[in-house]
Amino acid sequence: MRYKGFTLTELLIVIAIIGLLAGVALPSYQAHVQQGNRVAAQLALTQMAQQFERNNARQGKYPTTSAAEATIATIDHPDSYTFTPVTDPDAGTFTITAAPVSGGVNDGDECGTLSIAQTGETLPSTCW
Repeated sequence: MRYKGFTLTELLIVIAIIGLLAGVALPSYQAHVQQGNRVAAQLALTQMAQQFERNNARQGKYPTTSAAEATIATIDHPDSYTFTPVTDPDAGTFTITAAPVSGGVNDGDECGTLSIAQTGETLPSTCW
């Protein structure tokens, strides 16, 4: 009489193969998610800077920090970053930063904190 089913050896081989595939695929997937969130943050920073420039064209100055924060709240942005504006309407300058949320998906991302200024300068330049 023949028994049907799997032997313990066959089962262990399948588990080892699944573990190996997961060990290779998971880091790649995490890097892909980080890159997607980073691109979404860059898009949001660009949209925020455009809103600030529109304000400057209409009113002759960049928004105050509180008005800038209100503008940022209206723009769709990833939850994996915290967006912070620093404006000086009298000097005609602004910088918007996007810092990865501590403990979030992009925490430890190779690019770290992203920023854009009124001059169009984007930092870190290697990540844009």
